[in-house]
Amino acid sequence: MDGVAAGIGLFVREGRWCAVYCMATAPWARGRGVARAVLRAGARWAGEVRASGMFLQVEQDNDAARRLYAGCGFEFSHEYHYRVADTRG
Repeated sequence: MDGVAAGIGLFVREGRWCAVYCMATAPWARGRGVARAVLRAGARWAGEVRASGMFLQVEQDNDAARRLYAGCGFEFSHEYHYRVADTRG
């Protein structure tokens, strides 16, 4: 689709690391290498700003994203979980 974004990602240098946030691919563009291209562009930028590594978070049940990231060289490092508090007093 001309003029319509197929995928996005936000890359932020934090010290020696480059964080990958907000990866998304339009439903009509999935399975076409869009996310891989976004990650490659982000990795090039990370190199330009002298980040020595990249990291991201992905939900445990997002199998497609986990396969993508593994195929791009990302390895499992940590698990995380959310904590919630009742703010009603």
